[in-house]
Amino acid sequence: MSRKIGRKSSQPAPMAPMVGLVGLVGLVDLVGLTAVLLLGGALCPTPAQADDSRLLGIEIQLDNDQFAFTPGSQERWYTSGVFARWALESDPTDLDARLSAAWCANVIACDAGARTARVWSIGQAMYTPAYLGTTAPQPYDWPYAASLSATLSSIVHGERTRQSLGLSLGVIGPAALGEPVQNLVHQIINNPPPLGWGLQVRAQPVVELNWSGMVAAPISAGRIDLVGRALVQLGNPVTQAGVGAMVRAGALPQGPEWPGEMALSRRPQGLHVYAGAEVRGVARNILIDGETYGYDSLVQHRPWVAEAIGGASWAFSKAWSVDYSLSVRTVEFTAPLEPRALNPQRIGMILLRWTPH
Repeated sequence: MSRKIGRKSSQPAPMAPMVGLVGLVGLVDLVGLTAVLLLGGALCPTPAQADDSRLLGIEIQLDNDQFAFTPGSQERWYTSGVFARWALESDPTDLDARLSAAWCANVIACDAGARTARVWSIGQAMYTPAYLGTTAPQPYDWPYAASLSATLSSIVHGERTRQSLGLSLGVIGPAALGEPVQNLVHQIINNPPPLGWGLQVRAQPVVELNWSGMVAAPISAGRIDLVGRALVQLGNPVTQAGVGAMVRAGALPQGPEWPGEMALSRRPQGLHVYAGAEVRGVARNILIDGETYGYDSLVQHRPWVAEAIGGASWAFSKAWSVDYSLSVRTVEFTAPLEPRALNPQRIGMILLRWTPH
């Protein structure tokens, strides 16, 4: 990279009086994204589409570095995320079910009797440098960045294998509401507000195609198994591919799952625990490399990222379950001068799930 620290960006930083307008634009974006997802579901209508019996589940997921016992004074990098997901079972005559059947027959084999689900999700993710108490540029640390996106996925799931193909649309930049949401959270928990959101990664669209595949292999009489996963993301903000494996033990779901992806397998009441690791090769990450408002960042994404993850899932009733996981992730960027506390990042995830059937 040949960018100069002192050279100012040609586009000025968003001004404080614009925060209210930014929030309004972001809310309009969110409504628009939701409409896109609903329109996607309407592309393959059937008489049973409004049947509540087709609802497979709803999930609310919260990610935060403080859920991983990180002190508030050490908030940094991927600081928080919130995701809502809901799933309907696709009728065999629906377009997505027919396309999934063709995929399984001609590209990658699926389980006999596998079912197809249509999953909608909306999510916001926020990223900050380690030092939040200045309005000055921090060219050697992860820039302020936020993304807001909606995803429509088709998932073919069985007791041994699972495949997911999804399209994400959204925004990066002020309209993703990083500044007002983080300021509100900091006000609630009585932390000082971050001061550098005026220097965040510039506005741009999110358009991303996502694929993941999983396979589960039993180890011990249905109480211990091994889940392998491969993933590919193509587009903006991230282009990457990865592989991982996870051991699960306890009251296991009847099919492969992975933290952060919509759970569709039937699960018995009780507790199961899991531990695993994943390695990803990263070709593009605009949330790190993207042009910023007001200055030129000197950080670059690392081409390889490794992550270890462990946690537990407790199905405390026939319909409700809660998950907690802790991940430790290698540093995702490099800079000519390294910022303080350049250690692997810890992220905690708390997830509440409702499955009506």
